[in-house]
Amino acid sequence: MKTSRVITIALLTCSASTVSLAADQKATANAATSAAVQNSGVKTFTILYSNAKNMAPNTFTVKTGERVRLEVNPLDTASGCMNTIMVPGLWDKPEPIIKGKKIVMEFTPKRSGSYKITCAMGVNRGVILVK
Repeated sequence: MKTSRVITIALLTCSASTVSLAADQKATANAATSAAVQNSGVKTFTILYSNAKNMAPNTFTVKTGERVRLEVNPLDTASGCMNTIMVPGLWDKPEPIIKGKKIVMEFTPKRSGSYKITCAMGVNRGVILVK
């Protein structure tokens, strides 16, 4: 009788942990796949910046003529030549990357192509594909 209670408790504990882990994994997957949010006709992408991982996510696909809002949330302050971010041809003003200071870039691509997300010196950080 005691053995069956211990096994039952152990199985319930394992089941609860598995359900909790599955829920955490699903929430993480949903956050990653829902990088783009359509709001008032503007397609918004949210990026996290850290010194360790740079930008995540760093590749986006949009349509010609579609209003785009790129929001960068710095977790760290960047340094050196990589301390700014811009998208030449879509957002030509280098924006400083400062911990806690959200960067917002809004633009409407007029031509299809591949636009690099760079620092002010042109070092590649990612890409926006316009179709």
